[in-house]
Amino acid sequence: MNRPAILALDLDGVLVDGMEEYWRSSLHVAQGFGAPPMASNGEVPPAFRRIRPWVHTGWEMVVVAWALAHGAAEAVFLQDYPGALRRWQARLGQSSAALQGALERHRSDCLLQDRQGWLARHRLYPGVAERLRRCGAEEGVDWVVVTTKGKDFAAALLEQDGLRPTAVHGREDGPKTRVLQRLLEWRQPVWFVEDRLPTLETVMADPRLGGIGCYLAAWGYLRHADRQQLRPPARWLDHAAFCAPFSAWPT
Repeated sequence: MNRPAILALDLDGVLVDGMEEYWRSSLHVAQGFGAPPMASNGEVPPAFRRIRPWVHTGWEMVVVAWALAHGAAEAVFLQDYPGALRRWQARLGQSSAALQGALERHRSDCLLQDRQGWLARHRLYPGVAERLRRCGAEEGVDWVVVTTKGKDFAAALLEQDGLRPTAVHGREDGPKTRVLQRLLEWRQPVWFVEDRLPTLETVMADPRLGGIGCYLAAWGYLRHADRQQLRPPARWLDHAAFCAPFSAWPT
């Protein structure tokens, strides 16, 4: 079949660019845990932009912001992200659950107090809205969001552009592999678009997910070597192919 029954899409780095919100929220929470002020004039530091592709879950961004505010060298994270994350989290002295909870509470407060301001710190990538509207209107394909972001936050971001997926599967629904397995049980084939190569590698290594078509989004938050390290059956998906009919996608 030259098109999926379900198109599963990551949110951050595939549909939405939220770099400004990531930085502002992460720094705000980090400062609540004692991070010193940073003279960034509200701009996202280049170091945070370059480290962001290594991030898997939101709480990690708080650790990165806390570390940068304390003068951590960008190179330390780029050379050994897991090790640097572990060491700086130990210095911060907070559990992953505590950091994630603080980030979720801050985002909830932002949505309640300044919904439009919070939403404005995100933008859809060009062509995304038009492409997704064609899924149902022209091609009969269900599209769903599979993200580590909270479900309410993801839904709010999509609603501001009038986008209504068949479902939004957020952090509350468990690991992406579990969500994808449920999608496979519902309908096949399933195509999955993600900008984090380790996530795709985890999916491809799971024997229960052999029916998933895996695509790495070229426009997302990629590490410099991701394209070179990409291995079949995962495929490189550039922006032009994403916006084209499914029959034009690499197979």
